[in-house]
Amino acid sequence: MDNVGGNHTLEAKGLKVYFPLTKGIISNKVLAWIKALDGIDISFSKGQTLGVVGESGSGKTTLARVFLLLEKPTKGEVLYNGRNLYNLNKGEIKEYRRSVQAVFQDPFASLSPRLRIKEIISEPIMVSKKLNRYDLESKVADLLRLVGLDPTLMEVFPHELSGGQRQRVAIARSLSTGANLIILDEPTSALDVSVRLQIVNLLMDIKEKMGLGYLLIGHDLAMVSYMSTHIAVMYLGKIVEFSKTQDLLKNTLHPYTKALFSASLPIRPQNKKLLGVLSGEIPSPIDIPFGCRFHPRCPERKSICSIKEPPLLHLENEHFISCHIYSHHQAE
Repeated sequence: MDNVGGNHTLEAKGLKVYFPLTKGIISNKVLAWIKALDGIDISFSKGQTLGVVGESGSGKTTLARVFLLLEKPTKGEVLYNGRNLYNLNKGEIKEYRRSVQAVFQDPFASLSPRLRIKEIISEPIMVSKKLNRYDLESKVADLLRLVGLDPTLMEVFPHELSGGQRQRVAIARSLSTGANLIILDEPTSALDVSVRLQIVNLLMDIKEKMGLGYLLIGHDLAMVSYMSTHIAVMYLGKIVEFSKTQDLLKNTLHPYTKALFSASLPIRPQNKKLLGVLSGEIPSPIDIPFGCRFHPRCPERKSICSIKEPPLLHLENEHFISCHIYSHHQAE
């Protein structure tokens, strides 16, 4: 899928991440390969929010970890502004880490309990800039105000804050380096329902103010649909549908996407027979079904679905789908 506009673009091309399943301590004989990602082409840029959805085991978090340099690709490329991340020198990698930051699911686990809030937020700044104590505290105070917190909280420890306050601190820390792109890995799922919308609106306000790009990993389709400009639907390491958010909501095509949305967005129910589709377990990435990966759970499967894997077709505008139902369309 082509990115939308401008510099600061993060892109995966033909991305595969396989983990070996081994036996034996010495020989480490590979018994099988866990195919966490199995050929991903995707990108996002400043100004976009790309939502990535799918059940646990679909590969969403592995994709985020690759972009954060926490996992190495088995095959394929990861490009930042057109340059392969694995061809960058140490200085360029340092700059990349400043430009691409993350906010994780659990703010309590992601914040060091031994550090005060001012140390948590200032730590990334000090890696790249030499500031005196006054300027550093002034910067931290500005960031706390930006995320809706009183600067006096810089002297406290994470355990003294609520979950929502801790997540605001995590957001402030991600902004401290002047990042252009931020990876949001389930940023509200560990929070009380009462504060989730506050954090979502904060993230959207900051994006507009600072012109950021987000990669939003999520299970909550209502939240992802609300925040995202584009949505990629993943299943067993593959993208099965991709579109602009509004187009996808109006014209959901893939049976898996229909099932996800019908279960999560009751205000726009799909065909009722899809509501029970996701009751079965997602297959193991060690033993991926032959043909279309979704066919064992699909109520619309055809005979070809168990024989041949469907390609990712470009239907119109920015709508892509991997499904034999639409195989009569020609890829553009």
